[in-house]
Amino acid sequence: MKSKGLVVRTRMRNILCSFRTARRRFVAKLWLRAYRVWPLSVQFRSRSGNAIGVGTIALLGVASAYSLPSLQVWLENRLATDGAVQGIQSLLVSTGAALIGATAIVTSLVLFAMQVNVERLPHRLFRRLSQDRRLLIAFASAFVLAVGVATLSAFTGRTGLAAALVSAAWAILLILGLFLYAYKRALRLINPLEQLQMLFDDTRKELRRWARRAERVMPALEDDDQAKPETLEGEHTPDTARTVFFRLNPHWTAEASRGVRHAMTFARRYAEQGDYEVAGRALTAVVGVNAAYVEAKGKTFYTNNMFMEHPLASDGFINETLEHLRQNADSAIGRQDEQQIEQSLQAIGALVPVYLSIDYADSHAEKHHAQLAAGYLANAVQAVVAQNLADVLMEGQRLLGRAAAHFVAVGKTNFTAVLSQRIATIAGAGCASEANRPVTAEGIRQLANLTLQLLRSPSHNARYALCQAHENVNFVAKLLLLVPDTPGGNIHASTLAPYYSSSDMQSLRVHLTKLINAVADAGPDDENAKTVIRNLERWTDDIYRPAKELLLASVTARSHFTIHMFQWVQGVTEILLAASNAPACDTDTQRNLRDHARWLIATLDWIPSDEKTVTFAENYQLTETFFEAAADARRHGCSENAEAISRHLLSWAFKGGRHPTGMAILERGLCGCAALALTAYAGAVDALKAEISGRLQRDDAPEREVRLYGANSLRQKGRELGERAAGPGYTMSAIDRAMENLDYGSIASLLEEIAVTLDPESG
Repeated sequence: MKSKGLVVRTRMRNILCSFRTARRRFVAKLWLRAYRVWPLSVQFRSRSGNAIGVGTIALLGVASAYSLPSLQVWLENRLATDGAVQGIQSLLVSTGAALIGATAIVTSLVLFAMQVNVERLPHRLFRRLSQDRRLLIAFASAFVLAVGVATLSAFTGRTGLAAALVSAAWAILLILGLFLYAYKRALRLINPLEQLQMLFDDTRKELRRWARRAERVMPALEDDDQAKPETLEGEHTPDTARTVFFRLNPHWTAEASRGVRHAMTFARRYAEQGDYEVAGRALTAVVGVNAAYVEAKGKTFYTNNMFMEHPLASDGFINETLEHLRQNADSAIGRQDEQQIEQSLQAIGALVPVYLSIDYADSHAEKHHAQLAAGYLANAVQAVVAQNLADVLMEGQRLLGRAAAHFVAVGKTNFTAVLSQRIATIAGAGCASEANRPVTAEGIRQLANLTLQLLRSPSHNARYALCQAHENVNFVAKLLLLVPDTPGGNIHASTLAPYYSSSDMQSLRVHLTKLINAVADAGPDDENAKTVIRNLERWTDDIYRPAKELLLASVTARSHFTIHMFQWVQGVTEILLAASNAPACDTDTQRNLRDHARWLIATLDWIPSDEKTVTFAENYQLTETFFEAAADARRHGCSENAEAISRHLLSWAFKGGRHPTGMAILERGLCGCAALALTAYAGAVDALKAEISGRLQRDDAPEREVRLYGANSLRQKGRELGERAAGPGYTMSAIDRAMENLDYGSIASLLEEIAVTLDPESG
């Protein structure tokens, strides 16, 4: 019985738990739906709130008018005496007088409070806000309604009681509503964010008004040729009629210039007070005014050409805007106000895409004004270097990177070389200081991103920008290598990781691998794939020179960054070979890519042959790197590259193996060459044995003791392969794995022959 009761109680508890869980889930689902509906309701109220209010008032007005006859009958029955009518008249008089007084008091208080709050604004903006029409009309309407309530007493009789009382009630309600509206309007007027919005709206309306004026008078200013319908060629014709109109009315930008000055006043004042929200909104308004200005001016911008300067190329409004922002940035730098500096830099950076949208009526025109803004941005960021503000410099690097990306997007890649040089200069300045080391890393990241964007660019002028970007990275890297690398700190490797790392998932090599994989999957007629392959060939043209310089510098500095260079060279080599096999790659480009890959991997063979350097390089698995690169080339079907890399592996085996380092460079290198020869063409084994015999005849050949040890090691390796054939084990060496996958008899026989060649008397 006890066991049955326990079972029943357990079932009841389970049922209760299930019910509670179901109830909690049901309530949670209701809240989830409510949270989904709430933003929609808020959006609906913000869009349709005024319409709903007006509709409600109209319905109440119709209802009150419809109920007047019934109300009049009821009042006549209840208030039939003259004394009652006089009482109502007195009530209307006193109520009207009270409302007149209340209107005067509220008007005085609100206007006084508003003027006190806006008294420090620029004079014209002060006048604009202190004489707000809507506010004055609201108070005037309230005063008129109050007087109307008092006046109703003179026209109130026994037959018009209902109309008088309903009119007085509506007047009182409207007066209260006007008071509330005036209060909210006054709060809005003294709110700096609302002031900036009104400033921006007024300025934009004025610019659009001038644009409409230009449209109206353009037919009178156009020549007969211009009045004809535009052809396809005419789409790139400057709007000379609009230009003439604006030249005849030079004051058309006065309101816009005044708006920019007022917004900059807001930005400086509130930044000094620490209210960066208002300061940021003011700078956003400056950018918005410039966008409206560019839209209003249309095709009336001009640019200089290589032969002569155009008299209308300079734009006074744009120059004035940039000067205001420069002064704001200089003021913030002087006070070391980091947030204001960043806001100023962000505002200048936001102007770059605005000015890039300018239509110069010439597809080959340089984006002069955007270049000017980018130059201001670069100068402002460079001015921060002396202040040691790492966070600001990092944000400045990001803004320069975005500006360069905007130029790439519109096909103006030449100017990105200037920006990449500025990024490299700022990044190089952070090498010496440990506190500014993140600035260097951010600069490398931006250069890596810029390189990736240039590789995707359809512009045919991307070669120069790509080469400059890589040279700038090389410049920063060599500067950084002059800084001693602390044991375990890996300063060089971590700082240069965005460009050279093979393990960082956000590095250039990882993104480049994904890009080439997409290119390999594309069809032969895919234009985007052809663009990437063309730019990749341009980027890697002569890339081996800076790669060799940086590799030798890292080896000389005994930096942990050396292993990143080994992996980067190997990885980019494989990327080039994979791209050469893409369906969209033509024959000439394929040959060039494979040549670039062969020259790039050859840089690893330039490592000095002294014992210390050889030991250092082999610590980072240089022998394995050569072998894996050759195996990758063989896997991609690039036999010529595979044979060239095999020769580099053999060269390294003898160059590094002649030193008794205890790292088995000679025998491991020969094992790798043997594995590659057995998977190559028919005569590769004989060619390998002949090459080994030739190298043993040179003056720099290993000593007999080293050769004897190497020969014995090769025989031992053959015996180990026989043991693993019975039960293969795990190894991290790519060379060992490759030999284990070969026929045991073939590889063991070849290793024996190589051992006899090394030392005929051994064995």
